[in-house]
Amino acid sequence: MPGHLAVINAGGWGTALAVLLGNAGHPVRLWCRRAELAAEIEGSRENRAYLPGVSVPPPVWPTASLEDAVVGAEAVILVPISRATRETARRVAAFLRAGTPVVHASKGLESPSLLRLSQVVSDELRADHVAVLSGPTHAEEVGRGMPTAAVVACGDAGVAATFQRLLHGSTFRVYTSGDVVGVELCAALKNVVALATGAADGLGYGDNARAALITRSLVEIGRLVQGAGGDPRSVAGLAGLGDVVATCTSRHSRNRWAGEQIGRGRTVAEIVSSTPKVVEGIPAAAAAVALGARYGVDLPVCEQVDQVLNHGVPVQEALARLMGREATVELPFAGAADDIGSVDG
Repeated sequence: MPGHLAVINAGGWGTALAVLLGNAGHPVRLWCRRAELAAEIEGSRENRAYLPGVSVPPPVWPTASLEDAVVGAEAVILVPISRATRETARRVAAFLRAGTPVVHASKGLESPSLLRLSQVVSDELRADHVAVLSGPTHAEEVGRGMPTAAVVACGDAGVAATFQRLLHGSTFRVYTSGDVVGVELCAALKNVVALATGAADGLGYGDNARAALITRSLVEIGRLVQGAGGDPRSVAGLAGLGDVVATCTSRHSRNRWAGEQIGRGRTVAEIVSSTPKVVEGIPAAAAAVALGARYGVDLPVCEQVDQVLNHGVPVQEALARLMGREATVELPFAGAADDIGSVDG
């Protein structure tokens, strides 16, 4: 079927995107890692494991064959978990026609390389312009046709426009951006912030603590974006503020839920083993701290989340460390340095 769209990986978010495209009338091939999952979706028209209660429309054809999914595709949407991005892109490369537009919709960083995921995909596909889809986009809501807005970032305006045209619709509003660095770093770090706010919720610290963590985390994300060569204005956009608010406050957020469980005393191992879904903020925390060190950027919230997750620091102590930092400036006075990178945490 030439001209179909390929959605690679039938997790919750991949399935939601396939449903969105299928409901718009696009023929879609949804790749499933397991043949059993493909057969179940085909038979029940529902992905009960990862997106229960959402009907998968007839234009979506589930398949366990990566070749069948990719060959002849008009465009490819990659939606693997971050740690599987390189392997998935490498497998896709064997069947991808040169010049086919590709967007990835995953959020995270590769460890230990600290590469952004578009860099990983570009390496494996030997493609110059891989687009990024991000924003406050809970799969549960997108799959049910609830109003959502997202951003497609790419160094090639034509590729960004292609995916804007394919994805934009009555319930899914798509903006474009040229700031791939900023959008991807926002996407990776917002999950770390959600772990912090969830932990504060689990400790019963209330709305003030949550709002403070969100606000100060946006400052440190801006520092990192600027240090890495991105545009700090992206932090105020859908991939930054939009996704941070959604991930830190929503009942759908796995990262906020995981942080809440930590605040209530559960261990990381217990949390990971209790859900089949990936909590992307856990690997992203250590990667964010390492990236901050690379660019000489202070990331106090990310650092304390990493201390809790990977160094055994009690969550109450980590939050006390944040509150106990030396009092400083939010905005510089006249004549002082006024760039984001100069404002302390």
